[in-house]
Amino acid sequence: MKNRRYWSGELITSLKPNEIFVFGSNPEGIHGAGSAKAAIAFGAKYGIGRGLVNNTYALVTKNLNSGYTEKSTGITYKKSGYRSVSPEQIRKNIDELYECAIRNPDKDFLITYKYETWPNGLPKKSLNGYTSQEILEMFARDFIPENIIFHESYKPHLEKFLQNKKNSFKRKIK
Repeated sequence: MKNRRYWSGELITSLKPNEIFVFGSNPEGIHGAGSAKAAIAFGAKYGIGRGLVNNTYALVTKNLNSGYTEKSTGITYKKSGYRSVSPEQIRKNIDELYECAIRNPDKDFLITYKYETWPNGLPKKSLNGYTSQEILEMFARDFIPENIIFHESYKPHLEKFLQNKKNSFKRKIK
């Protein structure tokens, strides 16, 4: 983890040929707001809400229509709006992203989420209804592929999480 790379700046406005824009999506692929809307410029396609498309990766984190069944997975989303995709399902979706990153070691997957807080220090919520801290916890694993590139705002939080995991492991083996 010593060599983990991070991207910086406010927004991703251009990509190198080997970079993939990873954005929060809905299973219907209606890319109408936030990073999903920005993803259109990098090759995201309306109607495709999951996976690798051109220089984008659609990560399902929110559902727009109650009762929608995703054709590619058979998953039926009972809720819509904020927190309509469960943390467990988002973690599974992140597992798929990590598997894709492992299968494509020549590509860097830039995670568009940033760790943002309000002036009082509390984490802000994304359009999916989850806070920056909750999103971080869903991405955090013992193993994160090296070509998963987080925003620099996640660095202190991610490295603290990984250090805590490492220390916990050391305590278990004593």
